[in-house]
Amino acid sequence: MLLALVLAIAAAVVLAVMLIRRRQRFDEMTLALGRERSEWQARYDAAEHQRATFLEIINSLREGMLAIDRERRVVLVNRRFTELLQTENAIGRPLHEAVRIASVFAAFDAALEGTEWTERFSTRFGVADRRIELRAFPVPSDDIAAVALFVDVTLLERLEQIRRDFIADFSHEARTPLTAMRSAVDSFEIGAEHMSAEEDQQLRRIMSRQLRRLERLVDDLSELSRIESGDLPLERGDIDLRAMITELAEDFADRAAERSLRFVITGEPVHVFADAMRIQQTFSNLIDNAIKYGGRQSTIDIDVRSFDDHAVVRIIDHGEGIASEEKERIFRRFYRVDKSRSQEIAGTGLGLAITKHLLLIHGGTIDVESEPGHGATFVVTLPKR
Repeated sequence: MLLALVLAIAAAVVLAVMLIRRRQRFDEMTLALGRERSEWQARYDAAEHQRATFLEIINSLREGMLAIDRERRVVLVNRRFTELLQTENAIGRPLHEAVRIASVFAAFDAALEGTEWTERFSTRFGVADRRIELRAFPVPSDDIAAVALFVDVTLLERLEQIRRDFIADFSHEARTPLTAMRSAVDSFEIGAEHMSAEEDQQLRRIMSRQLRRLERLVDDLSELSRIESGDLPLERGDIDLRAMITELAEDFADRAAERSLRFVITGEPVHVFADAMRIQQTFSNLIDNAIKYGGRQSTIDIDVRSFDDHAVVRIIDHGEGIASEEKERIFRRFYRVDKSRSQEIAGTGLGLAITKHLLLIHGGTIDVESEPGHGATFVVTLPKR
């Protein structure tokens, strides 16, 4: 009986020891699993942080980005791509469903075959067209087979067109005086010893006149460049617009009389706070323009009015007028309404462009009201302060 009791106690002790050891091993396994779980959680958090950082980087790019896998499914897009091509929910979809542009398919076909591809295409954005440059290239990766970047080059192409137009316009404007000067020089070289004093003086006048025309062209271009770049300091002061315009009309009276034109000035004294020299330059250009295109045997009417916080000056001629499609273009560099008469009417074609920019830097505006055959009215608005 005692032996049985001892054996039972011994068995219980052994069982207890075994349970304790198992519990210890279980606790050790639990701790190990906890550490492993913590390590995996840390790795997951690090990977998630890395992914978020990567997405933040590609979403901050100014270029659109699209990536596909070997099955031509979209695996990655950034925010800029969605804006440029106006697509949504592209990830996971076949390329032909996410994008419906043939140029994109051709670019990715080349990239999947191991060739880089670059081309430009047009896409509609609202009511305007955008020019997009596409650059696709292969990627040696298991998850991504090819990537394409989409760059909006609309502004670059527009600037390039402006540059080409500027060179063409400048060449056109400079060709006439240069041709006249070349002709005069050739005449001197060929027959200077047989030339009369009157012919000699006439050729010298031609060269001098055309040289001044070139100088005006260069000066006006330099002036316009300074204005557009913001490198034109203003010396503001109080100006009586009515008095200034009256003085300018007196200065231009002889030129106007050559075309049987006279000035009619109406309105009231209006004071503005502006750069007197630049405002005088502005209205000189407009009055000069009115004389050139205001016809003959008529008037140039100038009206000066004061409103709450601004002044309005209207310069009205009674010439041939301006067609509606020309109204915005006349403020561009070198633009002439009637190109067939551009050689008859002296000027560099920059006066109205300079005028517009001088008014803009004063916080003012200029507009034109006109119909063909009914003259033109240039409306200038200037803030008083």
